[in-house]
Amino acid sequence: MKVFVTGKLSDRAFDALQNFAQVDAYESDDPMPREEFEARLDGKDALVCILGDKVDRELFQKRPQLKLVANVAVGYDNINVADANDAGVLITNTPGVLDNATADLAFGLLLSAARRIVEADGFVRRGEWKGWKRELMLGAELHGKTLGIVGMGRIGKAVAKRARAFGLNIIYARKGEDKKADDALKKAFEAERVSLSDLCKRSDFISVHCPLRQETRHLIGKAEFALMQPHCVLVNTSRGAVIDEEAMIEALESKRIASCGLDVFEREPLVPERLIALPNVVLAPHIGSATKETRAGMDELAIKGLVEAFSGKLPSNAVNPAVWDKFQGSR
Repeated sequence: MKVFVTGKLSDRAFDALQNFAQVDAYESDDPMPREEFEARLDGKDALVCILGDKVDRELFQKRPQLKLVANVAVGYDNINVADANDAGVLITNTPGVLDNATADLAFGLLLSAARRIVEADGFVRRGEWKGWKRELMLGAELHGKTLGIVGMGRIGKAVAKRARAFGLNIIYARKGEDKKADDALKKAFEAERVSLSDLCKRSDFISVHCPLRQETRHLIGKAEFALMQPHCVLVNTSRGAVIDEEAMIEALESKRIASCGLDVFEREPLVPERLIALPNVVLAPHIGSATKETRAGMDELAIKGLVEAFSGKLPSNAVNPAVWDKFQGSR
């Protein structure tokens, strides 16, 4: 079988793939032109891709021999799963292995924004610090405050675990009814489930951890910002388009909210100049999973799922297991 890989993999993952298949790899961090992407996918049975690669009906029609797409990310909004289902293409992702790394970064952004660490760093570097002052760089204390978590999946739970260690009270909003899960969250974190509106009203800090879907695009917009407290700190490590970026910038400029910590943006890698100009925002270049251990683990999980699928075993990280019979029939 033949596989096209659109980015660098860890040595261990790449060796495992080479031992199983004939591999064509684009080993560069620079974006690949769409024409080259489609050309090099010609004749390939599987694609190992990163979150910037768009995979949709057009691609499936041009490359009908494609049987599997292994997305080296937990989010798969770059892939049209409905189109994949129609084409009988199995999709896998990399859940679980990046939970702690992403939760660490989310909490780092929360602390940085709440305690104005980046502002303070720049203040010192510019030589503006002339000595201790009582009101200098006053920020927000975490202990005893309320953290609202939007989306209480694996990463949301990892953030909740860290938050409890800092003495934060947890409320959360998520899709679907699951009393058993809610009871478990109550027991583990003393967490209370609330509506998104109530979460916006009550939270001192908000951390966003829901996937990007049609129903979650601009989930947090002008109406939600209007409900937030003026001292609220908002953190996003999920996907940029979950938040209406224009509404967020307006809320920051008008001091409707206090600050933000952002690892993701609506039109990556483009970041609005108005956002860059704001001193009360901490910006990171989508590095939620950027630890050596996590990136290697993601690579290995992606290749493990691919090898399992082509060896006749439904991988546990399959996004659309309903197409398994179609996938087996196409091999």
